[in-house]
Amino acid sequence: MKKLLILSGVTVAALAAFFWFAPAVWFSLPLPGAAQVHVVIPSGVNADQVADILVEKKLVDSKFKYLLYARLNRAAQQPKAGEYDFLHGTSYAQLVRILARGPTRQELTMRIIEGWIITDVEELLKKAGVDVRLSDFLAERFEQEFEFLRGLPKGTTLEGYLFPDTYRVWADELPDGLLRRQLQEFQLKTVEFAEPAKEQQRSFGDVVILASIIEKEAQHDEDRAIIAGIFMNRLKIGMALQSDATLNYVIQSGRSRLTNEELKNESPYNTYKYRGLPPGPICNPGQASLEAALHPAATDYWYFLTDAEGKAYFARTLEEHGRNRIKAFGY
Repeated sequence: MKKLLILSGVTVAALAAFFWFAPAVWFSLPLPGAAQVHVVIPSGVNADQVADILVEKKLVDSKFKYLLYARLNRAAQQPKAGEYDFLHGTSYAQLVRILARGPTRQELTMRIIEGWIITDVEELLKKAGVDVRLSDFLAERFEQEFEFLRGLPKGTTLEGYLFPDTYRVWADELPDGLLRRQLQEFQLKTVEFAEPAKEQQRSFGDVVILASIIEKEAQHDEDRAIIAGIFMNRLKIGMALQSDATLNYVIQSGRSRLTNEELKNESPYNTYKYRGLPPGPICNPGQASLEAALHPAATDYWYFLTDAEGKAYFARTLEEHGRNRIKAFGY
């Protein structure tokens, strides 16, 4: 009789423990309309720390119960870092299963336009929830991976080398994932540029700077090589490039043509005031501008302008350039 009572007591205790433990651990389901809870699991945490987070978020009702289940299911010992959205009422077993599998990765499509500057890329990243200053991502940070970045002056940004294209990237890898994809694409598109540039006694960096100016100055692909040829003609004789685009990179006026007062600016990007190329690229050029900069047309033109519709007018003399101005602008 005594043994029977003991067995009955053990059975009752076991059943009580089961009903205390099992429903929340295995059988709990979120109710219709259950609140969603955002949870961030830091890198390197263990089951004990995860239990604290889940208790704080009221996703589990007992740290002891969660750790007891963690001893039964080793998957709970290997939570993956990341961001999760759980519903109130989710069972411990389902929580552990999701945490062991890791967060669902969000893939984004990000389109970078030819001629964008790094602040334009920053705005695109901000829309994706990543607020960064890309001017802090310097070339030396990536120079071990990308040879074309080596030798650039210390403190140089990635302006000019972030190849414009449409990219599919993981949201949790931004911004580095996007930047590396752009640099990889730039490397792929310019892999054969170094030797021709060397034969022309030009540095690879100078080709990129010129390409960035062409990108901003030309609106049609058929004009790019001619505009490149005009700039090369001027560089060869030490004539100022006189590009509004280079100074606009600094002052960001938003206008294609600058005022006389703006043209007095002392910036080294003022190619009316200072001869030669500006200190660095003024945007991120596309393939057509890069090709035009490397292979400029042999031309006897020295001047050009574009009208409001993007039509280019080329001239051999200053007088012809003046006539083109009247055709384009009426004065």
